[in-house]
Amino acid sequence: MRVFSDYQDLPGNGTGESVHHDPEALRRNLSAVKATLVLASAKGGTGKSLLAVNLAGALAHAGKKVGIVDADLNAPSILQMLGAKAPPRFLASEGIEPATAALGIRVSSVEMLKESQRPAMSFLDDSAPPPPPVAPVKLSHSQALRRMLEQTRFGALDLLIIDLGPGVEELQRLMRMFTPTGVVVVTHASGQAIALRHLLDMNKEIGAPIIGAIENMIAFGCDNCRSVRPLFPHGETSSVAREAEVPILARLTFDPRLAESSERARIFVAEFAETPIGKQLIELVRHIDALLTARIRKAATAAATPAAPLSSALRQS
Repeated sequence: MRVFSDYQDLPGNGTGESVHHDPEALRRNLSAVKATLVLASAKGGTGKSLLAVNLAGALAHAGKKVGIVDADLNAPSILQMLGAKAPPRFLASEGIEPATAALGIRVSSVEMLKESQRPAMSFLDDSAPPPPPVAPVKLSHSQALRRMLEQTRFGALDLLIIDLGPGVEELQRLMRMFTPTGVVVVTHASGQAIALRHLLDMNKEIGAPIIGAIENMIAFGCDNCRSVRPLFPHGETSSVAREAEVPILARLTFDPRLAESSERARIFVAEFAETPIGKQLIELVRHIDALLTARIRKAATAAATPAAPLSSALRQS
């Protein structure tokens, strides 16, 4: 398993931090976040991170306050896609300051915890006193993810998108920490059916609130010729989702400008909203927003409804 490192002052100087966590810290830190959306995938290569950036961009462009947690700890890419830089790191007592990207999107990434992000080096002559010592704190995969969720100062958000790494174990780890408002599984048409079936079967035990699936990059859409050409041989992913009673929220075409935008650190949907895929993404965001809102209202209604007395339940039976 990959080991992450953060840096803390050595014990005894009154400023050190601990890897031990408060069970309520995550709930408190996300208390001002209205909804949390997890993007998960059974395998890599589905375009999930690029989709996360553009879903966030569509919402932010509409005036919503949005954040992204880049939880693909082994291959973080969100900061680069958005052209954002990690701000100076804060100690745990103060929290981790998120990066602020275009449209005000707040980003937390493992890039902020990487071992390579050491304190700045000072070029002093040999007679100068050495800088204060620092010691690495080893973090497991779960600890690194928990630290980002517990300690990043997101503030008030309409939506926090959590971009998980590929694989069912990523969803398992997250569900041990908290239950998000909704989970969307991102897949594509080729070679994903077996892995997708495994994820959906395992979710019967995990209990993640999957609200739907997105079949990404199904075809290449041509603006000028108005034709759509399949990118992959048609697979079984749609039928696997239907068997599991998971609705397909969208079947997205591919536009090369999506990849080009990410290379230029620009948000595709903000620049090309009138393209076919741009319109698809905006409609998808509206659909997901409606589903999450419905789940929040349902949960609020359930919490406000007092449980029936046991004697009353017995009479009804």
